[in-house]
Amino acid sequence: MSVLPGHSVVKYFTLPFNEVEIEDWAKTQREALAGPVTFGQLFTTAGCSHRSKEIMEIVQIYAHVPTLIGCSASGLIAGHQEIENEAGCCIALYHLPGTQARAIHLPLDTFEPTDRVTKIRAAIGPHPENVNAWTLFASSESIGNEAWLPDWDHATEHRTTIGGFACAATDGHESELYLNGAVYTDGAVALGLEGAVTIEPLISQGCRPVGSPWTITQAQDNVIHQIGNRPILEVLRDTLEGMSQQEQQKASGNVFIGLVLDEYKASFSAGDFLVRNLAAIDPKTGAVAIATPLRIGQNLQFQIRDASTASSDFELHLKLKAAELADRTIYGSCLCDCIGRGTSLYGVPDHDVSMIHEIYPDLPIIGLFCNGEFATSQNRTLLHGYAASLGLFVKRT
Repeated sequence: MSVLPGHSVVKYFTLPFNEVEIEDWAKTQREALAGPVTFGQLFTTAGCSHRSKEIMEIVQIYAHVPTLIGCSASGLIAGHQEIENEAGCCIALYHLPGTQARAIHLPLDTFEPTDRVTKIRAAIGPHPENVNAWTLFASSESIGNEAWLPDWDHATEHRTTIGGFACAATDGHESELYLNGAVYTDGAVALGLEGAVTIEPLISQGCRPVGSPWTITQAQDNVIHQIGNRPILEVLRDTLEGMSQQEQQKASGNVFIGLVLDEYKASFSAGDFLVRNLAAIDPKTGAVAIATPLRIGQNLQFQIRDASTASSDFELHLKLKAAELADRTIYGSCLCDCIGRGTSLYGVPDHDVSMIHEIYPDLPIIGLFCNGEFATSQNRTLLHGYAASLGLFVKRT
């Protein structure tokens, strides 16, 4: 595995907005990169998002960027920094040899249930089989669910997808999506790579299973009534009472439900689940609701999330991916981190980027704190929460 220098550059700009600074940086990148820009990414936070059109224009003109995509975020990731409490923007430019980028906006009506696959196919353009992988940023206010992701997979012929839901500024404005000088507040924007470079996804949810796996025996829509023919809340209470006092303290406010991804496995461990919040609890009936449709016969296991678990899980996935890519060239990356990570989880700044750089020392990183993360796993694009979704731009085999 080698990170090839000169193929991606990342820069963070803080406020006050300085047009000349961005223009000068954009000009110099034409010489800093090993070749012409294939595409760029832009992420902004509150106080800077209203300058997004201007920033896109400057970058595209002076860095000769043919395609620029991005969105608003609650926080930014640039280089060795996770910027959680400052206003600004971060920009990345990529030179990916032998690679072309196609970029699209998917308007809100694309996601209506009727003929959704047909509409997505029309939006992404002809020959979807030519696209190796996608980055995808969506508006949580307009399509903040996962019902459309199976149709996205069908339309894109199950290509790898990484990305996340954009975050609105703290002043109550809608989240924004960026594409080639345009700003959208609904639907999604996506960028596909064709040619010599693809995206290798890595997803870390930072949870570990506790107790035993259970089968859903009574459920309706997204509400679980019984598992193993017992009220789910009763089983959860017994699970927690069977844990040590220290573990119970860790579990306080950090209990989740993990839906098994591969029902054919004989046993399950961290990473084998699609983790979901307990969205609502009804103590009278003992039912629990999550933000995902369910079916009877599906397997689940309770999960606990804490800083130690999240850190070790992320480290493990980074090392496994590094071993998997031992003979591949890496050109750059994009990290979509949940707003529930960062200092609020770890208590220290820059945790996830520091861990990435321990294993990929020279990797340029751009990213954002999302309101839900996309990543392809086992040939399915899934919506995750409290996750780190890392996309590595690598040479195809």
